Amino acid sequence: MKQRVLTGFALIAFLVLLFFTKSVTTYVFDAFIIYLAVIAGIEMSNLLTKIGFYNSKPAVIAYPILSYALFKLSIFKQLSIYLVVVLQIALVILIAGVVALVCIIAKKRSDNEIKTRKLSYNIEKFALFKGVQTLFAILYPAFLISFMFYINNIEGMTYIFGSVETVAYSVSMFFLVYLFVVPVVVDTFAMLTGSLFKGKKLCEKISPKKTVSGAIGGLVWGTLSAVALFFIFNSIDKFRLIFIDLNITWWLVLILGFVSSVLCQLGDIFESWIKRKAQVKDSGEMLPGHGGILDRIDSHIVNIAITFVFMLFVLL
Repeated sequence: MKQRVLTGFALIAFLVLLFFTKSVTTYVFDAFIIYLAVIAGIEMSNLLTKIGFYNSKPAVIAYPILSYALFKLSIFKQLSIYLVVVLQIALVILIAGVVALVCIIAKKRSDNEIKTRKLSYNIEKFALFKGVQTLFAILYPAFLISFMFYINNIEGMTYIFGSVETVAYSVSMFFLVYLFVVPVVVDTFAMLTGSLFKGKKLCEKISPKKTVSGAIGGLVWGTLSAVALFFIFNSIDKFRLIFIDLNITWWLVLILGFVSSVLCQLGDIFESWIKRKAQVKDSGEMLPGHGGILDRIDSHIVNIAITFVFMLFVLL
């Protein structure tokens, strides 16, 4: 427990410093996003491999870097937001296709891998499966994490979001803080409420410690934390303008908070299911007392995507 608490304080200190750098440049935060996507992707790749979903780890590692390069190029060329997203999806499909093609071309290596893993596939079927399974390994978590690039770089996307040209930094900061705060509140209060009230198990076969009372506690407090963030930011003059200009009301944030709180818990359960299948306790060992990066951000991943969709809803 002591190790977990110390790691938690270290993470908080790091995030405070990270948010401070955003007032100077967006590149440090971008680098952090790439790091998250790469490490979480490696951990997911390892988990999937353990359960028989053989994928290309080099492709999983390469995706966040290529995704960021494509994102910056798309913004430089001032492409529409919809085209930017379509190109990102096309990149995932392209990488998966390249993985399958390499498997077919490198027949000797593929044949050795088939024999090592004791599979009954021919090379063509193995190539297809590896390509599709690499596609899945990229989609979750790296592809979803990559939506944070958009939220972090609103200042460079004012040609799309003309309505926020004067308050772009404030908009970006609000949504980034939201991304990190709400999932932590959901996780923390789901655990505290579940420990206090106990009761019926939520999904005992997947995660024995989760309870229905804990899920309700996480949902309630997660939703309230979103509304609290709205009122905190609304009390600051420079941030109040974004809510006025974009017609963001407390009840809109309440709806977002409710949806986020549900998805945060589903993300947590999904990763627990993957770990259960892989027969491991943690996705990695990078964070003492917390496990791997994926263990720490499993509640954040889908929340990033839904927050991005909400951001588009209020900005466009």
